[in-house]
Amino acid sequence: MPGLPGPPGPPGTSLNLTLAQLKDLMYLSDKPNYLLIQTLLDLLHQDLRLLIDPPDGTKEHPATTCLELWLSQPNFTNGMYYIDPNQGSPADALLVYCDFTAAPKTCLSPLQPQVPVKAWLADSATNNSFHWLSSKEKGFQFEYLGPDVVQMRFLRLNSRLTSQNITYSCQPGNIQGPGKREVKFLADTQRQSYLGTLQDCVPSEELHSRGRREAVFQFESEDLDLLPLRDLAVFGSSDLTQEFGFTVGPVCFS
Repeated sequence: MPGLPGPPGPPGTSLNLTLAQLKDLMYLSDKPNYLLIQTLLDLLHQDLRLLIDPPDGTKEHPATTCLELWLSQPNFTNGMYYIDPNQGSPADALLVYCDFTAAPKTCLSPLQPQVPVKAWLADSATNNSFHWLSSKEKGFQFEYLGPDVVQMRFLRLNSRLTSQNITYSCQPGNIQGPGKREVKFLADTQRQSYLGTLQDCVPSEELHSRGRREAVFQFESEDLDLLPLRDLAVFGSSDLTQEFGFTVGPVCFS
């Protein structure tokens, strides 16, 4: 026999307001609160859109972000889906990677994720300065799949946190001098950079394994304008023939 029904749950936090309460909120003074009215209308429009025509991650029905897609389709698994942060025409929808593993993330992949391992500083005239990758022969700045300036702006408006990883790889060799290397990473604003220090490769005879060594830089910020990273600079060591490279990971918004 089923038991007696339990007490009703607490009211939700959405627009469960009486007309009188709405009127009180909209007219906090003698003049209507147009900003609040517009906010309420936007919330209603979003709720109605999700109920009537929920996004499914296709080009025709993109979500605003991967978080919205997950809320509408909680059984979806990690993969490539279409989003449209500005919710205009789906013609400019973006194909992104949605990571639903923990907090849903919207991830944009770099066009060239691999900076090959080679002697990037071999043609440098000095070893006492930083050398930007984009200034070297066959070097480049990091570009990302999909978003234009407008879509990126709306993606940031719909996010709270951004993150990105970059992996440094080096080939052990007969280097001289200190075993540490300084690296700068250029932020998306082009006006700010991060400075990191890593343990560089050591002479190969000191290693039991002669394979490549790696170090991972992890970036996470609530300042959404700092990522994605656009360039990196390496400080010249005493051996400019040292071989190293990088793997640029996707930038994710959540």
